[in-house]
Amino acid sequence: MEAGAAVHDHGDVLVPAIALITAALVLYTTGVWSERRVGRLRWRHAALFGGGLVLDASGTALMTLIAADFRRNSAGGAAAILNDVMVWTGAAALALMAVHLAWAVAVLIRSREADRLAFHRFSLAVWALWLIPYLAGALGSAA
Repeated sequence: MEAGAAVHDHGDVLVPAIALITAALVLYTTGVWSERRVGRLRWRHAALFGGGLVLDASGTALMTLIAADFRRNSAGGAAAILNDVMVWTGAAALALMAVHLAWAVAVLIRSREADRLAFHRFSLAVWALWLIPYLAGALGSAA
């Protein structure tokens, strides 16, 4: 299916997109809160961040097809506003997730204990931002 093509049956794309993005939520949340609980960044946390990023990017690619179709056929309202919030914050969240992963790997390679112990503060901020497009998408689909 072309990226510019209309999505005639959103169910064909929506269900896999929701599954991918929800799996991303599980992996990313597990990575962030596990790191926080342990109090020290470890390679397994970076692997969870990476898995969450890949799943979220995949789900977002599918959601982009639906969003483009929605914008062509939307009359506006709350759903349109939530869709715009989801698009903008989702793009920012994906970019920050990539930075977060790259920084995690750099911290782990440098192996400075102070960096490993302080890393979780950035993790929580990225995770909190990531929740905005997730919730906006859920609320927008219900509106």
